[in-house]
Amino acid sequence: MKVSILVPVYGVEPFIEECAVSLFEQSYKDLEYIFVDDCSPDKSIEVLEDVINRYPDREKQVRIIHNEINRGSGATRSIALAAATGDYVMFVDSDDVITTDAVEKLYIQQEKTNADIVDGALCRLTPTGLNTPTYPYHGESPDTLCLILAKNTVSHNAVARLIRKSLFDSYHIDFVEGINMAEDYSIMARLMFYATRSCIDDIIYYYRINDSGTFASGLNRKNINSFIDANSLVGDFLAKNDQKGVFRFPYELGMLQTYHSALQVGLSRKEIDERSHYRPSIPLFRCLHSLFCHHCSRRLLYAVYLVVKRLYKKSFFKK
Repeated sequence: MKVSILVPVYGVEPFIEECAVSLFEQSYKDLEYIFVDDCSPDKSIEVLEDVINRYPDREKQVRIIHNEINRGSGATRSIALAAATGDYVMFVDSDDVITTDAVEKLYIQQEKTNADIVDGALCRLTPTGLNTPTYPYHGESPDTLCLILAKNTVSHNAVARLIRKSLFDSYHIDFVEGINMAEDYSIMARLMFYATRSCIDDIIYYYRINDSGTFASGLNRKNINSFIDANSLVGDFLAKNDQKGVFRFPYELGMLQTYHSALQVGLSRKEIDERSHYRPSIPLFRCLHSLFCHHCSRRLLYAVYLVVKRLYKKSFFKK
């Protein structure tokens, strides 16, 4: 089974060597590596090419694509995905690191289960050291999707996962240019609607963050618009495909968090409504949505979201 490892590259000169070494030293052999240079302003590609030269056995498996202009992470991942010829794909950010047996462990689990998506555990790399590992949720795909939609309950990252390539092709799922925040959410929510999944608790992925590497610190009008667009994409998808409304409650629950984040950076409820096309259908969320126009209610409403989410999440982890 051939696996394509897809890596967008932009401004990672201090980290790309460690990332590339972890990729080229994989114990699994049937690989292809697709790096997409999104007009990186530093020497990231030069460093990458130096590393490639140190691994002649991998050199023929490597392809570097150069964007003519900077297009952002959404479009760059889409370009990498279109070039992939593997049966499965694995997304890796170019400042992160995977264990040398990451692909092999995911492959072994896929062979046992024939799952469309195989999840592994990840650990965050901070300037002060490692954070507590994040282990995958062990529920079925529909339950996983519910928790992804509710937000901040299980991982919606595209990384630390092996994903069947035909899922993207059969259901016309792709990254969207311009959606550069929450692009993983927009992809995984749609993939999980169709996929079977399995998981392992082995740590296979080290995700690098810095002191400002939190969602809140990255919020501004440009990024929040991308975040809203990602939510709108998922909402439109569910409106078309979730005919029985199975996922309506968790989606509308998660939209409370979206509104709270957008209001934080100064968008009005009207601006969010117009951009997201969101109109709640469940009475509880219709009531809360109407209250979002009162700025003084924002913190209270977010507290309501946290309480409802906790109760909702608890119902899944009791199963």
